[in-house]
Amino acid sequence: MKFRNRAVAAAIALPMILGITACGDKDTAGGGATQPTPTQTTSAPATSTTPEPSTPAPVEEPARLTNASFIPTLKSATGKAKSFTSKMTMTVGGQQITATSSQSTNPLAMKMDMVNPMVGGAMQMILVKSNLYISIPKQTGAGKYIQLNLKNSSDPTVKSFGSMLESADPTKSYQGWEKALSSVKFVKSETIGGQKLDRYDVTVDTAKSLKAAGQPVPKGVPKSLVYSVWMGSDKLIYQMKFAMAGVDMLMTMSDYNKPVSIAAPPASKIVGKR
Repeated sequence: MKFRNRAVAAAIALPMILGITACGDKDTAGGGATQPTPTQTTSAPATSTTPEPSTPAPVEEPARLTNASFIPTLKSATGKAKSFTSKMTMTVGGQQITATSSQSTNPLAMKMDMVNPMVGGAMQMILVKSNLYISIPKQTGAGKYIQLNLKNSSDPTVKSFGSMLESADPTKSYQGWEKALSSVKFVKSETIGGQKLDRYDVTVDTAKSLKAAGQPVPKGVPKSLVYSVWMGSDKLIYQMKFAMAGVDMLMTMSDYNKPVSIAAPPASKIVGKR
C-alpha cells in the first residue's frame, strides 16, 4: 500500500502537549501582638473609642511562568499524567481535518479517530509501543489495518510517521521547544468551559525546533512560530493553538489520569505490514 499524502503524517505528528506540576502548599502567617491588660479605674467611667478602619491586606498575584521556568515546569510534569484525551481541529489549505484521541503514557499507547478529506475521509490510527496501525476504509477496507513498525523500518514513508512515536512519548514532547524557545509571555486569565485558565504565548525558533526534533526545515517556513497555550491552576495545558503559513490548529485536552483501554487490532484484521 502506498501512502502518498504527507499531510497525514503532519497532522498526527502534532505534539500531544501536556503539562503538570505539583501545587505547593501555601504557607499561612498569623499571630499578633499580645493585647495589654486594661487598667481598672474607679475615678471615671471608661470612654469608648471608634476603632480605625482596617486596611485590607494586598492580594498577592499568582506566580507566572517565565522564560526560565516554563520548560522545566513542563519537563518535570511529563511523568505525572498517565492518560488524557484530546480533540483537534486543523485547517490546511482550506480543508478541515478533525481528530479525537485517547492516550496512555505507561504503557505507551494511543488511539485516534480522524476525518481527513486529503485521504478520502475517515481513518483510524492505533499506536501500541512502536507499532502503528492505520485503517483507511477506502484503501485498507473497513475495519482492516496496515501495520507500520516505526522503529525498525528503513522505508522512508514509514519513517515520516516516526515523529508520532516521539510525540506520544511525554518525556520527549518538548525537545523542540527546549532547544528553540525564544520567549514566554503571560497574556491574561480567561474562563473557558467553566474553568479559569491562564493564557501564555510561547514563541519558538521554527528552524531550531524542527532540527531538535530531527525534522528537515522546509523552504519558506517563518522564522518563528507562536503557540498560545491555556493552563489551569494545576499547570495542566487544556488548550493550545497556532497558525502558520495557511495551517491553523486548535487542540483541547481533558480527562487527565482517567483510565483508558487501548489494544492492537487482532492479527485477522492486519492486511499488510511495513
